[in-house]
Amino acid sequence: MSSDLVMAVDIGTTNVKLALFDTEGRKLFHFERQCREDVSNGRHEIDPQKWWTAFVRGVHAANEELRKRVRAICISSQGPTIVLVDREGRLVGKAIGWLDNRGQQHLQSLRMQSIDEQTASAVAKLIELKKVLNDNAYLLQPADYLIMRLTGRIVNATFPQYGYSPWYKEILDRFDLSQTFIVPELVEPSNVIGKLLQNVARRLGLPEDVIVVAGAPDFAAALLGTNTLRPGVACDRAGTSEGITLCSDVEVHAPGLITTPFFIDGLWKISGLLTTSGKAIEWMASRVARYRSVKGLSLSNVKRPTGVIFLPHLVGERSPYWSPKLRGILFGLDLESNSKSLIVSAAEGVAFAVRHIVDEMRKAGARVETIRTTGGQATNELWNQIKADVLGMNVELVRPDAELFGCAILAISCLNGESFTQVAERLASVKKRFTPDPERHKLYNKFYEIYLELHERNLDLFERLEG
Repeated sequence: MSSDLVMAVDIGTTNVKLALFDTEGRKLFHFERQCREDVSNGRHEIDPQKWWTAFVRGVHAANEELRKRVRAICISSQGPTIVLVDREGRLVGKAIGWLDNRGQQHLQSLRMQSIDEQTASAVAKLIELKKVLNDNAYLLQPADYLIMRLTGRIVNATFPQYGYSPWYKEILDRFDLSQTFIVPELVEPSNVIGKLLQNVARRLGLPEDVIVVAGAPDFAAALLGTNTLRPGVACDRAGTSEGITLCSDVEVHAPGLITTPFFIDGLWKISGLLTTSGKAIEWMASRVARYRSVKGLSLSNVKRPTGVIFLPHLVGERSPYWSPKLRGILFGLDLESNSKSLIVSAAEGVAFAVRHIVDEMRKAGARVETIRTTGGQATNELWNQIKADVLGMNVELVRPDAELFGCAILAISCLNGESFTQVAERLASVKKRFTPDPERHKLYNKFYEIYLELHERNLDLFERLEG
């Protein structure tokens, strides 16, 4: 049995995670550190040095014997988050998070030019940044920043197909941005970027021959980590926010969803994104129910459906509405409502939002047969069961750390000379399946219809509230 280990790193919106896996996919070490953004007046910024500091502490937290066995490092990250560096690799200001609302005045005109919502959001921010930059700068994602610190190379590590990077040279050319912003060389996932810089290897206590392998955006890493690689299977990345990505054998376009090529030839990726899902559940638990956290809280005896409908749009919503003006609603409160039932109603509201995205996929003609869930919410069996009951379909748990595991798959693929699809098929198997309760599903159908109607009836009020 090989003693080689791979190091997987995932830079999330609120946390940096690091894990060590052996080449059979067994996790031997896990580290997690909070790295929150600075939020003010709709701006979400973070000093990238926080990611580096968290990463270094994570490496040092592993014992020396484990560190000696590391052969490869692979990194994924959330986005689109804008990290700017100059030609010498020096940071140009703080990183701009994907929740940042600057440039919103450009979104309507960008949408009219056949640009998907994710790309439009990134371009809108770049238009604003161009006004304040004194010189040109490289465009990086959080993972690319760590790669630069480790190897000295300035690259974009991602798949070449459209939809895996928030910027492309042709897009920058189109909006007169290419003289200000430079798109680095692209390195495809599972390819070697380079070895650790000697001084970095010494500081980290890692062998000098450790290679850095190109990772992928977090949603793509999760597709690998859950083995969501065949048509009809969707990956539900259920964390602070949420992304539902379907692997489809037909190209269909649904209102408010994003359709781009899959990274496997002949397949398509159809995605819907929720802004505050797990965050909304935690908000309900801490701010309304006054619990510190839902972790360890016994909720299995709460009657379901709760009869209270929650719209989880606490900072606007992305799919399928793409409106910053949507807000949260609690509908149907009565004297029987209590702190625990309200927490469960928040989880039901998130499940309704997931179903809305799945329904839009199906209306457009896509086949959705099963959901594979991952992320922080996936560690809660009740949340998984609620989604199965609301959706009326199986919810499968492969593992809750799919982004990390997807990075491990890419690194193992590189070391072993296998394709990453072969490694995913071999190592990423379903651990537990949640099947829907037919009676509960019928009851949830009624409340889901009210959930949809609450949106339609209140769209004008949301506009007036914002005004």
